[in-house]
Amino acid sequence: MATVDTIGDLTGLGKAEQLAALRRSMAAIPGRRDHAPTEPVDASLFAPSEPAAPLVDERTLSGPVRSRTLRTIPTPLPLSELLPSGALARGTAVSISGAGSILVGLVATASAAGHHVALIGQPKFGLLAVHEQGGDLSKIHLIDPGQADPLDAASICIEGLDLVVTTVHGRDVPPTRARALLARNRTHAGILAITNGHMPGLDLTISSRPIAYGGIEHGRGRIRSITLETTVHGRGIAERTGRYTLTAPGFGEQGPRWTSAGVDAAVLRRPHGLAVAQ
Repeated sequence: MATVDTIGDLTGLGKAEQLAALRRSMAAIPGRRDHAPTEPVDASLFAPSEPAAPLVDERTLSGPVRSRTLRTIPTPLPLSELLPSGALARGTAVSISGAGSILVGLVATASAAGHHVALIGQPKFGLLAVHEQGGDLSKIHLIDPGQADPLDAASICIEGLDLVVTTVHGRDVPPTRARALLARNRTHAGILAITNGHMPGLDLTISSRPIAYGGIEHGRGRIRSITLETTVHGRGIAERTGRYTLTAPGFGEQGPRWTSAGVDAAVLRRPHGLAVAQ
């Protein structure tokens, strides 16, 4: 099984040394940003419009050629059905909060498509869940910023990685810092995802919460599924909400699967003391 690339604790290094260490690590990544567009990001991707018909059938293209043709990064079902173009446009900055299954699904889907992902300050991130959802762990890079500002690491990773997920330690990012980081993200055509905090000027806000569990009856059993209510809203996008169920694989199945759940999905009370990976 492929392994995750871990970038060590940067504590103790000066800011210049930290940035130099991150750049050296990125330079050593094979095939990084093979999927990045060679032209400026099309601003129309941020507008809610119907996707244009492709000039060629992308299914007939090889993986690398298809990836270089795209200006988006694929997303799991709970997001693809809620986003206007069914994917995240490059240059987008998003906030992700709530149930962790959405972020895990995003990382799994992006890495499975060959995109490089940086996880900054995410020590409890579910890498096993990423693998179970078909993600490619060799495309995922863990960065421990230590006591340093994680946004410093994010600003460097944006230069060469496709999806950068960073915490902001529960704080509000100042507007001047946010504008510089968002402009950098647009220029380098990546996806910036913020967790555990707030940043002004983001393109999308994605929030989710568990509303039902399957597999537990009368307080006993094993959790076989979890139903999440996911809401997406942002710049130029009307608020959209959907309910989706993540079900554990059955006999002969390769991994968990997402399915759309009706608005009348039963809401189950979370059992007292239950701790699950959402």
